[in-house]
Amino acid sequence: MSSDAPERSDATGDAANEVVDDLSTPRAASPSTVEPLDRLWDDKPGVWGFLTAVQNDAVGLRMMLTGFFFLLLGGSVDSFVMRLQLARPESELIGAELYNEMFTNHGSVTMFLVILPIFEGFAILTLPMILGAREMPFPRLGAFAYWTFLMGGLLYYSSTLFQAVPNAGWFAYVPLSGPEFSPDLNIDFWVLGLGVAEVGAIAGAIEIIIAVLKLRAPGMSLTRVPLYAWAMLITGVMILFAFTPLIVGSLLLELERGFGMQFFDPDLGGSSLLWQHLFWIFGHPEVYIQFLPATGIVSMVLPVMVGKKIAGYRWMLAAMIGIAFLSFGLWAHHMFTVGLPAVILAFFAAASMMIAIPAGVQIFSWIATIWEGRPRFNTAFLFVIGFLVTFVIGGITGVMVAAVPFDQQAHDSYFVVAHLHYVLIGGVAFPIFAGVYYWFPKHTGRMLNERLGRWNFWLLFLGVHMTFGPMHVVGLLGMPRRIYTYAEETGWGIWNLISSLGLLLIIPGLAVFCWNVVFSYRKGARAGHNPWGADSLEWALPSPPPQQGWTTVPIVKSRHPLWDQDDLHTGTEKQESLVRALASWPLNWRAVLVVRTTDGEPEEIFRVSDTSIWPLVTAMGTVGIFAAELLKLRWGALASAALIVFAVIMWNRPSPAPMTEDEEIAFEREHGVPVRAGGSLIVSRWGTGISLLFLSIGFSSFLLAYFYLRIENSVWPPAGVDDPSIWFAVVDAGLFAAAAAVLLAGRRALLRDDRRGLLAGLAGGLLVLFAAGALLVYDLATTPFAASDHAYGSIFHTLGGFVVVVTFISFVMGVVTLVDALRGRFSSRRFSWVDNVSRFWVATAVFAAIGLAVLYGTPWMTSGAT
Repeated sequence: MSSDAPERSDATGDAANEVVDDLSTPRAASPSTVEPLDRLWDDKPGVWGFLTAVQNDAVGLRMMLTGFFFLLLGGSVDSFVMRLQLARPESELIGAELYNEMFTNHGSVTMFLVILPIFEGFAILTLPMILGAREMPFPRLGAFAYWTFLMGGLLYYSSTLFQAVPNAGWFAYVPLSGPEFSPDLNIDFWVLGLGVAEVGAIAGAIEIIIAVLKLRAPGMSLTRVPLYAWAMLITGVMILFAFTPLIVGSLLLELERGFGMQFFDPDLGGSSLLWQHLFWIFGHPEVYIQFLPATGIVSMVLPVMVGKKIAGYRWMLAAMIGIAFLSFGLWAHHMFTVGLPAVILAFFAAASMMIAIPAGVQIFSWIATIWEGRPRFNTAFLFVIGFLVTFVIGGITGVMVAAVPFDQQAHDSYFVVAHLHYVLIGGVAFPIFAGVYYWFPKHTGRMLNERLGRWNFWLLFLGVHMTFGPMHVVGLLGMPRRIYTYAEETGWGIWNLISSLGLLLIIPGLAVFCWNVVFSYRKGARAGHNPWGADSLEWALPSPPPQQGWTTVPIVKSRHPLWDQDDLHTGTEKQESLVRALASWPLNWRAVLVVRTTDGEPEEIFRVSDTSIWPLVTAMGTVGIFAAELLKLRWGALASAALIVFAVIMWNRPSPAPMTEDEEIAFEREHGVPVRAGGSLIVSRWGTGISLLFLSIGFSSFLLAYFYLRIENSVWPPAGVDDPSIWFAVVDAGLFAAAAAVLLAGRRALLRDDRRGLLAGLAGGLLVLFAAGALLVYDLATTPFAASDHAYGSIFHTLGGFVVVVTFISFVMGVVTLVDALRGRFSSRRFSWVDNVSRFWVATAVFAAIGLAVLYGTPWMTSGAT
């Protein structure tokens, strides 16, 4: 037995909990405070409670269940029918059009509505317990993420009601997805329905990033953060950088389809390859966005099941960061056959091969951990082993297609289909099942049935290899992907029959899993606190945990606190004093501890938001804009936008602080940690910063589109179009800068408790900002060319429109701030809203300066005109 872990029992129940029973006892808390805290943190009952719930357990569980529902609907049914169609040559079970719809739906649902929502749900559900926190940083944002994901999926699936199911593939290549070849609503459902879900994914990513960086137990420094939390942090950052270009590309596609703009038509200065670049900047990192959370789960489950600390923690972390970085440098390996220059092909081929190095580091780390430990071959560990075997095979074929000559032969063949499914099922699905079997006892208090679990594993494992293994062979024999039938003389029939029979093992495997969950939830064996003898914090909580999670916040001194620490409530005098105080105070508002990013020392106590209907209303407004565009009801889009503005204002409306500033100061003097009952300075600053990062990535994507089209066109602007006035750009950029400067002066006045100075800064800044925005709108409206005339006009108005939209958001934020300032809601201690609005205005001025310089300065510099 390894000395790295305490002696354990392989049985479930009380015997397996002896290791950690004394650690899970909240000695600093009493039952008189546990029950009030439980009621305080609980969501409201009934239908209204369901609609207004924001707590992480409700949001996370809903995302997981909804993602699994979409898996059964789009992943299983479609694949079953397609495999029946391909089981024999010249089959007439379904026609070409229905087959196109099914493979489009299968890929789109799996990539957008299944895997990532399940992983985000996993994170929202488990991260607070793992990190020693009570809640996610923005509960209402988490609820908004779920509602937009659900409504986006339903909007996408409503295409069936209109008999307009998307049929151009999950990648929607132009010109096939453009207005010429897809004039009906099919692709609009794809663009708009999935676009809503993408907004939800980004909202969830913001929650996860801030939770890992700022909401941790005292003492949990970055070097003590569990690898699963690191994986979700890196994944959240990747989502921002990958999904945002896809949203921009989808917007350009819908502007071309719905408004006649010309981004992708080569005859009018556009480029069809622009779509491929924007899509695959998302599409290939998306594979690793799905893979990294899976590796995080494996890195939590595997050490516990072998009783050995993970081998090479720092190497594992470096490998995750390396995968994330490299994944954004190899998107064009999906474009090896489009005619890119040889030097570009060589660069992306090298990057595609290099990413196998950090992946290999992870594989050897897991193997070393198993080698040094004593494995328990339960269901969770079996799925980990299945992951290792299947993913290694998928990784090897991935290196093969990274070689340009081989890829040009295997491109768009069933060899690529086999590779993709080996990676996604072996590298993603198997770890999801391992995570469910591992954490199910914690959230339900009951164990999943091991006998059913083994049936679940072997049916899926054998079915996956029987289904997708032969696809490698049939692909090398020349079978192209996305064909709905084939001739008998091709010799592909026997391999397709084997693949189809393999699916008959996968479907029962999923059925066994569903039955296991239902049966065990009601009648499974009692789990106790820690049935696995695990090392991470969540296993010190009761199963299921109380509503507030941690009554007494733990103090962390190790990466493996339940294996290395004798007590979770012993630390420095400051840490002990603080966790004792939080165990019994406050009992009338939801207090969460914020720590310093690097060393995990307490930095702030702030009030997280409670239940609210406004995230749901905001999501309804969001899906309303997309649905109105789908039906070409432009007035509906305006009404929905107005609803969003109103709902967001109500969502963020300051509520009366539950304690006075003097009470906050008294607590700070006693415990050395500031209390922000009226609004966090630190967490809200991080939220604003990451939101601005999202806008910056979107802005950069528009700039990429502008310069890509500029390079594609030798004459810019096109013949007959005069260069825009550079002097207008200089004047308007100056006005944007002046507006930000005036507001910053008002902020400095507030910090001196000069409230009149704040009012003057807000009022003056709003006047200048309005003038700057109005001038830009006037110039865009009076250009001598229309947005639909050519690619130059389209990108000119779109990039300028981005600056207008950001300006409008800044103006609304300024008006709300002015109203609150008139009501006396800000002071030199409570100024987080003013602080964040100031940052947003500065960012707006930067966006405007860069955007105006590109739109008005680039043609001037190119032509040399004055």
